Amino acid sequence: MNSDYHSDKSDAVPEGIPGGPVVELSGLAYRYASSGKGENGEPALGGVTLTLRGGAIAGVLGRNGSGKTTLLSLIAGLRRPTSGDLMVAGRPVFDDGVTMSAVALLGGPRSLIEDAPIRRSLELWAMTRPGWNAQEAVRLMDRFEIPLRTRPSRLSLGQRSALDAVVALACHCPVLLLDEIHLGMDAVIRRRFWDELLDLYLRERPTIVISSHQVDEIEDLLEDVIVLHRGHLVASGSADDLRAAHSRPGQGLASLTDTFIDITERDFS
Repeated sequence: MNSDYHSDKSDAVPEGIPGGPVVELSGLAYRYASSGKGENGEPALGGVTLTLRGGAIAGVLGRNGSGKTTLLSLIAGLRRPTSGDLMVAGRPVFDDGVTMSAVALLGGPRSLIEDAPIRRSLELWAMTRPGWNAQEAVRLMDRFEIPLRTRPSRLSLGQRSALDAVVALACHCPVLLLDEIHLGMDAVIRRRFWDELLDLYLRERPTIVISSHQVDEIEDLLEDVIVLHRGHLVASGSADDLRAAHSRPGQGLASLTDTFIDITERDFS
């Protein structure tokens, strides 16, 4: 998203919409197995404690390898943490099919069946997500210009990202996790996706978490911000509060991009 894209989401949300659930993390940690270091090898995420507000759009910001994907996969229940607790609406994600079906993680290789027709992936999501809307999926396939009669493995990066976006929007999950989902989309499709996502948010108020290392793409959507650096949580709070805290006298309110750079390079270099 370019800097000229502006949303008035906070003022436009209708009253009476309950919104998505709160996500609570307490001391959440994950270590990759590594030869020579036993089952608890290289640390990928260390002791993250935070609360994601229900019905808000949060951004997980960090450089490549900072732990963004690991964090989202833990919230989605695709990895089991080495230690710590994770609750969605007060219920554990792991070993709870109802809670897991309320969460969707899109972006990355595990969201689709690579070497089967696209319809097989859509059918699988329909079976596992009770809010799935098949008609909406077909509409979005056309809007995002994705050929239905092919396989995910044959799509370009941009088409693959757009297909992930179709699933994200059509599943209507109360918790929506988007991991670098816009990568490779051309400017037209990317703008269509952001418009569709904002429309979904205004109608249903899911809890949305978007990860990116390209902060300028998403900063106008974000209400809350989480900054990861080398596997650790180094900052969190409302986007406006963090921007204000890292603004310099006489230079106006800092952009979220400048805030992110300030946090990761000045405070933790």
